[in-house]
Amino acid sequence: MKERTIKEKIILSGRGIHSGNKAKITLYPKEEGGIIFVKDQEEIPAIFSLVKSQEREIVLSKNGVSVRGVEHLMSALYACGVDHVRVEIEGEEIPAFDGSAYPFISAIEKVGLKELKKEKRKRFINKKIFVENKGSFAFCLPAKKLKVHYIISYNHPLLFYQEYIFDGKTDFKKNIGRSRTYGFLSWKEELNKRGFALGASEKNTLIYTESGLLNKPRFKDEAVRHKILDLMGELYLLNPIPIGYYFVFRGGHLLHFQLLKEIERSKNGL
Repeated sequence: MKERTIKEKIILSGRGIHSGNKAKITLYPKEEGGIIFVKDQEEIPAIFSLVKSQEREIVLSKNGVSVRGVEHLMSALYACGVDHVRVEIEGEEIPAFDGSAYPFISAIEKVGLKELKKEKRKRFINKKIFVENKGSFAFCLPAKKLKVHYIISYNHPLLFYQEYIFDGKTDFKKNIGRSRTYGFLSWKEELNKRGFALGASEKNTLIYTESGLLNKPRFKDEAVRHKILDLMGELYLLNPIPIGYYFVFRGGHLLHFQLLKEIERSKNGL
């Protein structure tokens, strides 16, 4: 399969889910160099080594310039098979839209993709890798095909047990890309004090109350599907995503990043 980029420029505007401020991104076709974010004239490649923070979001940073919340857009680029693109940003983070990757996917599908000359690269997990953190754990194993098995379990009647398996063949765009970020109403005040979820609302977040939901879910297991959405966007920082079997229990950005770090260490023989 050949590498791909977008056929035409894409302009998208909205508000950031954490800052609550206006944000605008413009995507430009590019034939090499991978995925590049550009802010204040600083080019920030979408690569693992430039991840500055993994708390509640993925932040990329270079020479003091940062871009917040790249994981949903990265997941959309993975879903559409975009290998090279330039993303110019006005604002401090990527627009949230409905809290899923689908608005980005729809915009990309609207303009279409351009096939490039080079073949897509392939990379494989070469050994078992295991990480854990405070009751959460993840591992990956060598496999011929990509598969992601994710389980979440929390002290909430609707989140006591959710499980989803993405086998690499399932329609990611429809069944995972549409899942929205989620959070607990009880967390909002504390998160706001720390500069998170200032733009969160029922329009862009699946909000859990003490015993139920404020808004209607798109899927009964939407929360665990969104975990896979985040994971795939983060794994795309290793572009190409290493093919293998991934299992995650009660994960999040921090645990995902630990896994990425160990995968990179394995690649470098450390």
